[in-house]
Amino acid sequence: METLDDFLRYNAVGMFLWVAVVMHRDFCDRLAGRLGGMSALCSAAYLLASKPGLTILGIDADLVLFPFAVMAPAMAWLFGLSQFDDKFKIGWMHWAVCAAKFITGGGVYFRWRAGELPFGNGIVGWLGGVVIIGILIHLTYTAWKGRTDDLVESRRSFRSIFVAIVIIISGGVMVAEVFLIDKGITSYLLLLQSSAFLAVALFLNWRLSASDSMDLFFRSPSNPAASNSVQDDRSVQAADQLDLDMIMRLEASGILLEQGLTIARMAEKAGMPEHRLRRLINQHLGYRNFSDYLNHHRIAAAQERLSSVEDRNLPVLTIAMDLGYGSLGPFNRAFKERTGQTPTEYRREVLASA
Repeated sequence: METLDDFLRYNAVGMFLWVAVVMHRDFCDRLAGRLGGMSALCSAAYLLASKPGLTILGIDADLVLFPFAVMAPAMAWLFGLSQFDDKFKIGWMHWAVCAAKFITGGGVYFRWRAGELPFGNGIVGWLGGVVIIGILIHLTYTAWKGRTDDLVESRRSFRSIFVAIVIIISGGVMVAEVFLIDKGITSYLLLLQSSAFLAVALFLNWRLSASDSMDLFFRSPSNPAASNSVQDDRSVQAADQLDLDMIMRLEASGILLEQGLTIARMAEKAGMPEHRLRRLINQHLGYRNFSDYLNHHRIAAAQERLSSVEDRNLPVLTIAMDLGYGSLGPFNRAFKERTGQTPTEYRREVLASA
């Protein structure tokens, strides 16, 4: 069993290192690529550090690599978030979770080396388990909740696969390691660990070599132009052009300002299958997310309303509700994300200059 574990483990390490090289070579100009490379390096370190008896230049591998190894779940979490949020940025909450993972992981590791407790036991071990479970739940929720709005078909299909991978592999390996490693089944857990990580490494290498890997993993979100007209494109087929004209008519009718509008309802109004509407909006209008498509039009309409002298005394909440938002919070966030100002600040500045 140990020979089989070695074979799987070292193959997985080599593949993760190659993934890190490819991501640095081809995608170091974007956050998702940098996170992917760091996640691959941490996963390789995790596999080496968790191999009993392994030494590097005469020093225990786990002692050399533990800072990277304990961060493997957090880096995988950040990398996963970057795949499903085109505007993902690392904020204070992400840093706090990473710090919690490093502190709890380091605490468990040094107490284990000191022989004070079996790996994973004690309050620090349980806190580390809670952090990992929280990461898994948050990543699974993020991947699943945006599935309906995702306009990139390959990524939309991948969300379901990704959720299954996260639950089965991460839950089955990392959580089991925290809670079961002292139950006398260490050799089986190590084999499960190396097999699971090899599967992930194979999948990443397969995706990176696919023709649409840029679309699924690292393509930067486009900056769609205002879609009151579709630019001429000789590659647009006649049938696509007819459907694009229908989308333009729906936009002009104000349907995008309808509260609670879903892509299924818009497809019904357009008289076309939902998957076709997704493809047209993504490939011809340049949007990767239906909510982003809606917000682009709604914020443009909001800027017009907030600039109006006639509407200067109209509450911002009323304008938000008129434009399809159910409350003020989402409207404020969407507006500031696109303009850098709150609606109130924007209105004050525009009316003052007028």
